[in-house]
Parts: sequence; C-alpha cells; structure tokens
Amino acid sequence: MSLQASDEIEQFLIDILNDQVALQAEQFFAEDVWQQVYRHAERHRVAALIYWQLRKAHPPLPERFLQPFKQFYLATLGRNGIFLAELNRIIALLTAAGMQVVLLKGAVFLRSLYEDIGLRPMSDLDILLRREAIDQAVDLLKQSGYEAPILHQSEAIQKDVTHDVHLRQSQPLFVDVEVHWLLGSGEKYRQRTDMDWFWQRIIPFEGWAQGVYTLNPGAHLLYVCGHLAHQHGLGGLGMLWLYEVACFLKKFEHHIDWADFIAGAKHLAWSAAALYTFREVEMKFIQAPPQWVLEALRQQIASAEEKHVRSMMVMTPSRVALAWKQIEQLDWAARLRNVRGRLFPSLAFMRSRYGFKTDWQALLGYPVRWLDLAQIFLKYLWARAKGKR
Repeated sequence: MSLQASDEIEQFLIDILNDQVALQAEQFFAEDVWQQVYRHAERHRVAALIYWQLRKAHPPLPERFLQPFKQFYLATLGRNGIFLAELNRIIALLTAAGMQVVLLKGAVFLRSLYEDIGLRPMSDLDILLRREAIDQAVDLLKQSGYEAPILHQSEAIQKDVTHDVHLRQSQPLFVDVEVHWLLGSGEKYRQRTDMDWFWQRIIPFEGWAQGVYTLNPGAHLLYVCGHLAHQHGLGGLGMLWLYEVACFLKKFEHHIDWADFIAGAKHLAWSAAALYTFREVEMKFIQAPPQWVLEALRQQIASAEEKHVRSMMVMTPSRVALAWKQIEQLDWAARLRNVRGRLFPSLAFMRSRYGFKTDWQALLGYPVRWLDLAQIFLKYLWARAKGKR
C-alpha cells in the first residue's frame, strides 16, 4: 500500500477518521510518507484525532511515526486547558454583571462531541451576548487584560462588516475572544440575520454555571452551516469542520426539531448553506440528515443565496476575492465607505500595517498603501490567469 498524491493522503486521513482503516504491519509506509500524512493532518487540524486512532493500531505503529501526532495532541491538550480556564474566568466576570452568555462552536463541540479535550484545537473563544450588553462586556474584558487589535482599515468598515468584537489578551498566552452580537452577517449586510430567531432557541448549557447557555441542537447546526458556507466557503474548508458536523449529526439527529430547522433555514435564507454543507459532509463522512430534510431544503433554496454559496465554493483564495465577496453583501452606502476605507485607511491602521511611527508619516505614506493594493491585485490576476491554463 502506498500514498502518492495529496488527494490519496487526504482520503487516507478521512478513512482513519471514519474508522475504516485497520493498519497491518505490511501496510506501514515509509517515514517520508508518514511525514506527509502528518503535514496534511496538521493543516486540516485533525492531527490529534488521527493520533487518537493510530494509537489503537495492532501491531503498534512505530513510535517515530506516531511521535509528531502525539506531540500535536499534547500541545492541544495543554493549550485547551488554558482556553477553558480562561473561558470560565470570562463567564464568571460577565454573569456576575447579570449577562446571559451563550457559548458557540469550539467550546460547545469540545464539551459535547469529544471524549478528551486534547482532540480539538481551539483558536479562539466565541461567545454571544445581547447587543445592549456588548459595550459593558468589552469594558469589563479590557479591564481584565484584553485589548482590541487593529483588524480593519477604518472604523467605518469595522462598524459595517463586523458581527463581533475581537479581543486579545495583552499578555501571554494571548487568548483571542470573539464577542458576538450578530451571527453570519455584518451590521450593514443587505441580508441581516434575524437574531431574535436564535435568542428564542437558547438552552442552558449543562455542566456550566447558571447564566451560561448554548443554542439548541437545531439552531446550532444551522448556525454552523451558515458560518461555513457563507463566511469560509465550502470549497477549501478544512477537514475538521466537516468531521464535526458529521459527529454533531450522529449524536444529535434525534434531538433536532427538523421542521423547525427547515423553517429557520427558509426564514434566514440559509437553505443553500445547510444543503451544500450536508452534501460535503456526506461525501466525506457518510453522515447526513433524513432524506426528506434534504429535499425540503432543496425545494426552498433562494437563487441569490445559492449563487453566493456556490461562488464561495469555487472562489480563488485571495484577499481580493474575499474583499469583493464582502463588498457584494453590503448596502450601497456601506460599499462606498468600504472602498474609501480601503484606499484611505485610518492612520492607526497605517501605523500598525506599515510600521509608520507618527501620524504625519502615515498620512504621507498613502502611496505605499496604494502600491501595496496594486501588487495584491496583480498577484490575484496572475493567479487567476494561471488557474485558467
């Protein structure tokens, strides 16, 4: 047995995650092949999961092959312990102020889908608060050691496109927290998410303190589908997300009110996001909702949403393409502010991005910005041209 191309290695990883590989001694690959397997697993953020499966191999996999996967698992275990401790601290801080805290994505999956907290790498903490609580929550978090990095070209762009406040600890380990008030859209998106629909579907999160919630299984699944299809794009999606949707379906299929899920997908215009996500999951990890659910989603898809989901799947990964997809979703006034903000970003952004020491240097440095944008655009055109050959 040998692995040559990247798609063969990725299929091997999928087979391991599906528990469809029984390694025998004669199937052990050469060391350089195992190095490639590890690199692919690391890129897809499943190296710890692969370790969990490989350690069960009989006869045992040679330690030198298993070691990189084990190290990834141990590093993830340690980091996640820190993340969860910090999450508990944040929850205590916010609930003491009388806020309802809704946990999303990674922290929920880690506690509900995995037998060990070292199996799922976390990159940040996602929480949902009511809009009126955001300013107080951000102030409390800043007082407790967080700061807001400069992520957007201008304050106007930030207000138009964001659905959260991104905060980062000012001291090691630099934990990132995303404090959401919207899911799946920005303030000035033409299709703005109806947050009342989600708030009507929060449930207490078992095992956490009073005042801590998550979305019910159907609402959480629909949110994840919208997040993946609308914001990330399903075409270049890492293996971990699809694996988690498969695990979620396997565990919660009979706890989901599928009629409510279908109605919610129609109400939010997320039917294409759900259907295309489920198709990707089924192709790789065999799990899928009941067939009648898929058919109902297919029949109610809005053409504009399907066009967006499909375009995100085939989009050439680049800053130009991502910026264009963002601008497409904004209303006209926000589009103009977006373009202006990219051409004439804030002086704070200019100092942060290009290393200018003073506002005067940043002001005189706009030609550097325009040259940077021109280079990015030319690289995008070159990549598109090579892709069409």
